[in-house]
Amino acid sequence: MTATEISKLVGVTRATVSNWRKRHEDFPKPVGGTEFRPVFDWNAVQAWLADRGQDATEAPILSLRTVLRSSLSSDDARALLADLKPSGSGWVSPGSATTDALSRVLKTLARAAEAEGPQAALQALADHAHGSEQNIALYRTPELVAGLMANLLQPLEAGKGRVLDPACGGGSLLVAAAERGATELYGQDISEIQAALARLVVQAETEVDATIAAGDSLHDDAFPDLEVDAVLSSPPSLRDWAADRVHIDDPRWGYGTPGRTDSELAWVQHALAHLRPGGLAVLLLPAPVASKASGRRIRGSLLRAGALRAVVNLPPRLPQLLWTRLNLQIWILEKPDPGAAVPDSVLLVDTAPAAGEAAQSGVGDAVDWPPVADTVLRVWTAFVASRLAQAEEPNVSTVVRVVDLLDEEVDLAPGPRVKLAIDPGIVADEADSALARLRARVAELTHASEDVGQVAPISGPAWRTATISDLASGGAVRILRAQPSRPAAGKEEPRPALTGRDIATGSPPSGTVRGEPGSSAVDIEIGDVLVPTVRAPRGHTFRIAGPDEAGTALGPNVQLVRTDPRRLDPWFVAGFIGGLDDGPAPGTTAIHAALHRTRIPLLPLDQQQRYGEAFRRVHQLRAALAEVSAAVDQIAEVVTTGLVAGALEPAASSALNEDINDRRGGSE
Repeated sequence: MTATEISKLVGVTRATVSNWRKRHEDFPKPVGGTEFRPVFDWNAVQAWLADRGQDATEAPILSLRTVLRSSLSSDDARALLADLKPSGSGWVSPGSATTDALSRVLKTLARAAEAEGPQAALQALADHAHGSEQNIALYRTPELVAGLMANLLQPLEAGKGRVLDPACGGGSLLVAAAERGATELYGQDISEIQAALARLVVQAETEVDATIAAGDSLHDDAFPDLEVDAVLSSPPSLRDWAADRVHIDDPRWGYGTPGRTDSELAWVQHALAHLRPGGLAVLLLPAPVASKASGRRIRGSLLRAGALRAVVNLPPRLPQLLWTRLNLQIWILEKPDPGAAVPDSVLLVDTAPAAGEAAQSGVGDAVDWPPVADTVLRVWTAFVASRLAQAEEPNVSTVVRVVDLLDEEVDLAPGPRVKLAIDPGIVADEADSALARLRARVAELTHASEDVGQVAPISGPAWRTATISDLASGGAVRILRAQPSRPAAGKEEPRPALTGRDIATGSPPSGTVRGEPGSSAVDIEIGDVLVPTVRAPRGHTFRIAGPDEAGTALGPNVQLVRTDPRRLDPWFVAGFIGGLDDGPAPGTTAIHAALHRTRIPLLPLDQQQRYGEAFRRVHQLRAALAEVSAAVDQIAEVVTTGLVAGALEPAASSALNEDINDRRGGSE
């Protein structure tokens, strides 16, 4: 077991485990690994922790990883994965000699599968089988995305769904297809380990016996004559897919021979080649494939043939897809039916608006996925049913004629097209609303600026002061920070948590912690002073918790100061925490809040409250200015988009024309 896994089990930081090793000579010595990543005997670590009263929560997957490291080599794990067969209580290995080590592995594997699910348990075995190789399981399709892709195939008639994934990885997409009615599943993967994993996962999760082969689908297709109802795949994006190894007359390249850097378009045509006429393919691809110059001829051929039906932009900050730096798209393709009319339009969808403001602004890493999936499925269903008016949603989706896409670039990126396809009436209403909001915010700013000016000069303060640390020692304040999260003992729902970034940007809680209220998580109360530990010089320096924050958990990079209301006013304390002594050093872009050293004047409570009210007015002034800035950005975006898209035009007023003439020099 590694030090990182020990920290997760015990609920401490990785640095704490390192300190234990340095400070305690009796801490168990490494039994393997490397100097920089040592491995420890878990039984010895458990005994050492028990002697010191430390609770090590049982985590089945971590226990399985520990047993695998101590019992099997990577080669043994690879052989076991290929030989495993399901049994009533878990798995058996018919071709392996029964040993104590193998029995221990199979029992632990069964326990982990029961607690965490078969896919997670088998994935741990596959990870160990990969050994020092690159763990391509890190790139598996997330369950939510796989579910949406499978839903886009509907309706799949029960008992008639034949589905292929030519780059199946661990089988996530095949599982999603089976859960929605597919009964014949085929998959291929270049990794023998992943192919074996997919076979076991699909069988364990769906009870469908999938036909899975190992090999390079593009160069050694295991199913050359297979024709399926649907293809679901998230193929790898390769810088050079060895295009020179395929024959130029390969029948798959009916839409054009892909260049060596256009592996995505090779996968697209491979998928189409395996479809029956009218069959659908749903592929997860990197966004550049929609606009790369090298692929424009193939994109044009796909459009002319009616093979490409939809392109969907996924949210740019979807956490489950952060293994890639590229934005991703879902392409929906249909094998042309010689007896049917060629489609003359394509659906383009941009999911950023449906993902919420956080995804668009880049604040936080949370994306509200259900509205994204619901939006995509709704407009796609309307499109295939020829309800084009319902398929077009302002700022989300548009239906574009094929002829309008066949220009020199054949750019299929949905974003620009969606923004241009806007309703003039809706844009005009949005502009009016944005202008009304701006006027209201300017009025608030004016009022706040008048309030903040209600101060008077004094000759100089003659205060006695104390540090926050001293006040905490005297019981006037409490300083709290979020506790390290422990592994979930059950299936607790995640709770919203306020992070340091939320405070600095003025955003609602974007973090999460596990556990119910009253657990080890720190619950925020009304009046708490919340201070980010690291913050930018232009960000908010504190937040006073109100009803909206009450009950929320304290997240990472936040310090909480809870005052005794009989002795200290929270706004008074917050004002000095965010005051002159806490500014960033010249030439720096961020600071670490030295909270404990901040000095607070020792004033009577009524005088504190007067200062606190003044600090609150300054805070309101800053908040009002931020609201004005946001309102300006909104109206600028709405009006600019409306003008560019042809939905708005400048008013033909004489005053405007005279002003333009004056700026140009005018006429006498």
